[in-house]
Amino acid sequence: MTILVNGEPGTTVEASDRGLQFGDGVFETVRMQADRPVLWGWHWARLCRGLELLGIPPPSERTCLEELARVSIDVASMAKLIVTRGPGPRGYAVPARPRPTRVVMGGAAVDIPETSHMLRVGVCRTRAAPSPAPGCKHLNRLENVLARREWGGDWDEGLMLDAGGDVRCATQSNVFILEEGVLLTPELAGHGVAGTRRGWLLEHAGTLGVAARTANLTLERIGRADAVFLTSARLGLRRAVLLGQESSEDRNLRGTGLPGRIRELGERINALD
Repeated sequence: MTILVNGEPGTTVEASDRGLQFGDGVFETVRMQADRPVLWGWHWARLCRGLELLGIPPPSERTCLEELARVSIDVASMAKLIVTRGPGPRGYAVPARPRPTRVVMGGAAVDIPETSHMLRVGVCRTRAAPSPAPGCKHLNRLENVLARREWGGDWDEGLMLDAGGDVRCATQSNVFILEEGVLLTPELAGHGVAGTRRGWLLEHAGTLGVAARTANLTLERIGRADAVFLTSARLGLRRAVLLGQESSEDRNLRGTGLPGRIRELGERINALD
């Protein structure tokens, strides 16, 4: 795995870096197609929103693209871009003249289960709390770490609920259900991450005749859904099933044409560049 720190090969940052001390920064995990990040415009916009919220000067977009290309491999792979406020003194007060740290990490080829394999999803005890940077990928991911530790050996993902018991997201992906011909995804309401594939589906699903919108989703509603899906940069759009439930595939869908249109949406997401 190739790692660049401020453009130079390396594996270390300063011990006083505020990303290490306080999680003072943001990141993006992107899918690379050869040397090109997929849905880059969505990733870059979210990164910049997070940096603006934190008051951290953004890096050059051109520099980020060049460094992502340097760490990529010849096949589809994942890469990570991290930007922190950089080194600083002890204490929460931000330095007057920050020197942001930029880390770009390459990864192995994308390895996900066959599309015929329905992802098995459990329910995590760890609750999703309101985010100080709604929708953005800040470096404070302790909830996700704790939730990920709960996965059983037969889990592919875990749903995360808010304090009121409504589903907000999964540990490392967004959630969709198909209900009466409509794709529904939870209102984030200040929780979780506004995923790039989630955003793309909400904007483009209608071009294939599938309505998509946000809604309030409970576990019971997800359990009654005609189909369940997960989305992320790594997964694209994938079918899923709650553990302990039989597959709901094609329930109430025969003759509607929806399964084919959903498959086409998944193919389009995975073919994006």
